[in-house]
Amino acid sequence: MKRPLIFVQDPNALKNWLNACGTDAKVLYDLDDLGNRFDPSSHMVLIQISPSSPIEMIIKIAKQFDVVAFANKPNDLEGLQLFQSGIKGYLNTFSSVERIEQALETINAGSVWLGQSVMQAMIQSLVIHNQSNDDWKLHLTEREQETTELVLQSKSNKQIAQTLEITERTVKAHLHNVFEKLEVSDRLGLVLKIKNWS
Repeated sequence: MKRPLIFVQDPNALKNWLNACGTDAKVLYDLDDLGNRFDPSSHMVLIQISPSSPIEMIIKIAKQFDVVAFANKPNDLEGLQLFQSGIKGYLNTFSSVERIEQALETINAGSVWLGQSVMQAMIQSLVIHNQSNDDWKLHLTEREQETTELVLQSKSNKQIAQTLEITERTVKAHLHNVFEKLEVSDRLGLVLKIKNWS
């Protein structure tokens, strides 16, 4: 697990971030020359977007480190921009300790952490700009195909459950099977794999 380096301006947020990161976290007082001060292979950077750490600086840091960006008012456009620039996570500055812990676990496992609306916007942009063949369907049952088609339409688990007239638990089971069969770990990985299927 990578050691968290924390750069945050809000003392209330700092408390949550430290609780989520544990005793191994280090609070940063500046972002100067991080690549020479810390090893990018063993550290991740948690940064609050602010005048002292604007998006351009965060994008630059994300070229070396795994970065989790925090915004006081997250929005889909900003999240997409950051994700496309290589950040690994995007959360509200005042997220709960549990939410931050989930994000860090997900990132340390090699995935990305985006809010549901940002994830849906990302999937939508991929679906609009890329066409795939349907060979991926050969690996899935009919119900798994239907579930996957709805994921490709940026539907949430709740919306999929309503459309297919099944429970959200069943949707999760179908998605778990789809992820295993297509060897992906999350919705974004699923969409990327299907859109690049050859």
